[in-house]
Amino acid sequence: MKWIKIFLLAVLLISCGNARNGRNYQAFSVAKDLFLQGNSQGALEKLETLEKQNPSYLLPFNLDGRISLFTGQYERAEERLNHVLKRSPLDFDALRWMANLYLLTERYEEAEKLVSIALENYVEEPRLLLLLAASFKEQGKVKEAVVAYHRAYLFEVELAYAHYEMAQLYSQFGLEKECKEQLERASALSERRFNE
Repeated sequence: MKWIKIFLLAVLLISCGNARNGRNYQAFSVAKDLFLQGNSQGALEKLETLEKQNPSYLLPFNLDGRISLFTGQYERAEERLNHVLKRSPLDFDALRWMANLYLLTERYEEAEKLVSIALENYVEEPRLLLLLAASFKEQGKVKEAVVAYHRAYLFEVELAYAHYEMAQLYSQFGLEKECKEQLERASALSERRFNE
């Protein structure tokens, strides 16, 4: 009987946590929709409320950092993204947007260092490679920039393959127009790659 009470208490606690997470996500979705509709200020206000209510819920901080970056509020963006990275040092979005922030604020060496660390965990991630290349370029490290841009460019081969596979799936379902579009995309990527 004692174990049943403990089990029921655990289930109750877990369900309360899940309900709170559900409400948090719902409020986060409202903020995200406001942003997508062009209401950055409204989104930031909603996100700030969420951040105060639950500082361990990182999605609002991540989106807040991104919106703040887009709206030129660099100090706020850095504060929000640092909040995420302190709690989740390998959060891809926070790493990527923080590197963008460093580039926009001409902190190229910091961007290079951050992206290099991120690439240890997200090997050959093209978006990170592009940020690394931009950092090298701004620092006058032309050779390193060319290498990083080339590494990012290699992703096109995988992208062409993805378009080819999608074309096959569309073909299986008789969606010939969509199949043709995917094959054209795959072909364009492949042609560009092999003509260089």
